[in-house]
Amino acid sequence: MIDKLFSLGGRGGKTFPQMLLADEKLKFPHRQFKSIHIAGTNGKGSVATKIAAALRASSYKVGLYTSPHIHNFRERIQINGELISQNVAEEIFNEVFDPSLSFFDVLTLMAFIHFAREKVDYAVIEAGIGGRLDATNVICPVLSIITSIGLDHTAILGDTLELIAKEKGGIVKPNVPLIVGPSAGPFFPNARVACSAPNYYLENRNIAKLALLELGIEGEAGLDAQPSCRFAKKGQLIFDVAHNEAAFEKLVQMLQFHYPNQKFPFFLAFSKEKDWKRCLKVIEPVAEEITFLKSAHPRLIQFLNAKEVCPIRGVVAGSFYIMDEIQIKDGAFGRSHHL
Repeated sequence: MIDKLFSLGGRGGKTFPQMLLADEKLKFPHRQFKSIHIAGTNGKGSVATKIAAALRASSYKVGLYTSPHIHNFRERIQINGELISQNVAEEIFNEVFDPSLSFFDVLTLMAFIHFAREKVDYAVIEAGIGGRLDATNVICPVLSIITSIGLDHTAILGDTLELIAKEKGGIVKPNVPLIVGPSAGPFFPNARVACSAPNYYLENRNIAKLALLELGIEGEAGLDAQPSCRFAKKGQLIFDVAHNEAAFEKLVQMLQFHYPNQKFPFFLAFSKEKDWKRCLKVIEPVAEEITFLKSAHPRLIQFLNAKEVCPIRGVVAGSFYIMDEIQIKDGAFGRSHHL
């Protein structure tokens, strides 16, 4: 299964017509549960995790579909915090596999089928790169959320904030409430806008809280939930999946908020499509030194001056793909490679 799954093209968009056909063939499994759809440049996974945790704390059975994964593709499909089992994943994969679909299409269909069969009350669905032609956009949710608008994936979504907002805004549906974060507010005048905050953790919390109020859920339970590698402190390392200019700006805000007037060594790896030079300019005020990490991952830039190091203090950032390679093992930092 793993080989067949990862042999599929990673990106959707061009395969959206095939996704629509596959969804119809499977009799629209997403219509069997209420869904909350989340798009945006940054913050999608954090907001999705918080909303799912809060719904679960309110005694609902909750599906959560996020991307990308850190260690194992099954992280993307969860119910009440439990990853889809390997056996169930293989069973559903064999039902939906179609070489005309993308990797993301297939995983999205697997999530929908799993959530339908397990009879979840809600499914919190994170869009992939865009929105308008995203595989997840076959759903008609009870609530739509756009967390932020920033420059990322410009070769696919467009090279202006307006074009990117148009693509992300493709998830907006008639008569479906829309919640947006502060940076998305100017592009969606009819949406309810969450309050701004001094750092991205609090901003994402505000977005999730406003969304939950829209669903009729009050209280603070679940709002402190966080996905992996979002300003995650392990020993003297901070792991953060900042991977574009806007995300690095948020990371610097967090560092200055928690560690005023301090500088850190940064250990970085970037995907090939990223404007890494702009990201470096953002971290200059808080960077003691910058080291590029070597990686065998095909999506990452192979910097000529990259080093094979296992840092013991600093900030690891730049890509989701590097997070699995630097792990804490028995109190020491090492490298791991697993699916």
